[in-house]
Amino acid sequence: MGARLTSCESCRNLCDPCCRSHQAESYGFAFCPESPYLPASTPRSADVVLYLDLDGVVHHEKVLWHPRKGIYMSPYEAAGHSLFEWVHILEVVLEPYPAVALVLSSTWCIRPGYSATLKPLPASLRARFIGGTYHKRVHGVDPWNLSMFRTTPRGVQVQEDTQRRKPRQWIALDDDLEGWPDSCRHNLVACEGTTGLSNPRVQRELAEKLRRCHPALSTRPA
Repeated sequence: MGARLTSCESCRNLCDPCCRSHQAESYGFAFCPESPYLPASTPRSADVVLYLDLDGVVHHEKVLWHPRKGIYMSPYEAAGHSLFEWVHILEVVLEPYPAVALVLSSTWCIRPGYSATLKPLPASLRARFIGGTYHKRVHGVDPWNLSMFRTTPRGVQVQEDTQRRKPRQWIALDDDLEGWPDSCRHNLVACEGTTGLSNPRVQRELAEKLRRCHPALSTRPA
């Protein structure tokens, strides 16, 4: 689910607390707008796209924001958790499918922004990204347009992006389950916000949907 952005406001041993602690140090989340990360040059669409939410997916859903501190885990509602603590699970699940592209589907597209969000991610994931569901050239930057995007159901945001990119197959990994169009629900891998990708059920479902996507690509459209 998108970051809860208020005004005061993830090794193979995938869920080991020591690994989480190491990851927290590796992904120190200091944003530097003066020198933004520039994503690897990749095509803007792909045969298979995975729409990736962050909060409630690659880490616990209880994320806060502060003007000076930036984005951080709630010390009360997510004690013991860290940003990106389950991101290595995504790396492992995606490893057999090097052609799968990622699209950022999160309010992180807006704050801290697409480039800053990608910067602390592992290189193997950064190279997969081809964009986000929010883009200034598409949605504009004035407050009214930002408000419209924020209030649009996540499933509709994803659906509209698939209409622009036109991937042959797509999957969405998200814990924001409200308002998904009926025609898109079979593409959704639903997460529970407090466990995200650490839930074995989610890992199995994502792996199965990825396996199903590739045979479907063997028949090219006329």
